[in-house]
Amino acid sequence: MRALILAAGLGSRFRSKKAKVLHTIMNKPMVWYVYQTIKELNVKDIGVVVGHQAEEVKKIFEGEDNLLFFTQKNPKGGTADAVISAIDFWRDYQGYLLVINGDNPLVKSQTIKNMQRYIHLVEEYENIKLSALILSSFFPDPTGYGRVVKDSQGNVIKIVEEKDASFEEKQIKEINGGVYLFYSPHLLNVIFSVKPSPVSGELYLTEVINLMSQRGFVVRSFMAEEQAEVMGVNNRWELAIAENVIRLRIIEKLAKEGNTIHQPETVWIEPSVVLEGDVEIEPGVAIMGNSRLGKGVRVGRGSIIQNSILEEGVIVEPYSVVKDSYIKSGAVVGPFAHVRNQSVVGERSHVGNFVEVKASNIGNQVNAKHLAYIGDATIGDRTNVGAGVVFANYDGKKKYQSYVGENVFIGSNSLIIAPIQIGSYSYIAGGSVINKNIEGGALAIARAKLKVLKDKGKEKLTQSEPGGI
Repeated sequence: MRALILAAGLGSRFRSKKAKVLHTIMNKPMVWYVYQTIKELNVKDIGVVVGHQAEEVKKIFEGEDNLLFFTQKNPKGGTADAVISAIDFWRDYQGYLLVINGDNPLVKSQTIKNMQRYIHLVEEYENIKLSALILSSFFPDPTGYGRVVKDSQGNVIKIVEEKDASFEEKQIKEINGGVYLFYSPHLLNVIFSVKPSPVSGELYLTEVINLMSQRGFVVRSFMAEEQAEVMGVNNRWELAIAENVIRLRIIEKLAKEGNTIHQPETVWIEPSVVLEGDVEIEPGVAIMGNSRLGKGVRVGRGSIIQNSILEEGVIVEPYSVVKDSYIKSGAVVGPFAHVRNQSVVGERSHVGNFVEVKASNIGNQVNAKHLAYIGDATIGDRTNVGAGVVFANYDGKKKYQSYVGENVFIGSNSLIIAPIQIGSYSYIAGGSVINKNIEGGALAIARAKLKVLKDKGKEKLTQSEPGGI
């Protein structure tokens, strides 16, 4: 089998300058899902018809070496014209050509496999060479969809669009899903006979079905397992529906693989995410990009994980954010923590309440549990970063690095002014401003001498001022 993706459309109903197939579902372009479905079928020869914003569409497939691109010169030529644009791809092919629209992201690879199997069964047991097999479904309300019209033997004789359907044809509940398996020699026999629509001037691929029936070729329909599979995405509301279907499919797959996902209707997990098993996801969580969560990881309510690796046993407490970072096994992040910009949090370390870590390397068993900012720093093993500690890494023009050794104690409300080095086993007294290197084992105290002026506090508080206190 060969496959042809039609991705040249304007998508005028999206009311967007961006090509329809470039609009994203779970942060992946719509056509990406169509391509992934075809890849799961192990199809070696794949063609893509491009037109509107062709170069942007091609970028989606960078790195894929089994693709051929064909340009539809007339952006309003219609779906049959798009297939003709790629005729060099299938003209001499003697097998079946899968034609699928780039705005059909909900079709499953298993469904197409079943369609192939049905074609073989018909050929083997009925001795009939199907000229085409179309994916279809029954909708209680088929308004707006092309109806599948059949003869008394159950063969498809035509597909009629809503606007062209008679009263009787509008009562048909079986609708066209826009996924076709064509026997290429028979497709070549009829496609150049398709006439432009008198209304739009487009060449519609559905007319191929009518012509095949007229010439005595056998066309049948194949029922989709899920109604959602035949839903095209023609406007932004349908895009939202498709996204929700795909989101729930991803979550269902992950749950069946041995992960616990609470209130799945509230959880966002993108298709490139990997959960290694026994992961627990609480409500309202978003896991995005190329993230990987090891066994036994728990992600608390409302947290966001993006392009990050969390090793086995990591706990992300509620309402924390981890972006582009690496959290090692047994570490705890949060609640309300923010780890970002290629930071590393070491084994069994704790980055706690309202702590932000930016572009830093946190060693093993480090504690920074409260209200701290650690930026552009390297922190050695078993160091304690007290509440309110700030690593001042920016002088208004340039950012600088801080290096803290092992077993260091940094007292609450200290200010560490980079660039700086603090040796192992150093002790920084609370409230200190440290702007010079501290050698290992030293005690550093840098704060003004305390003055106590008797009765002066009361005097200030009792001064007569408008409004008083």
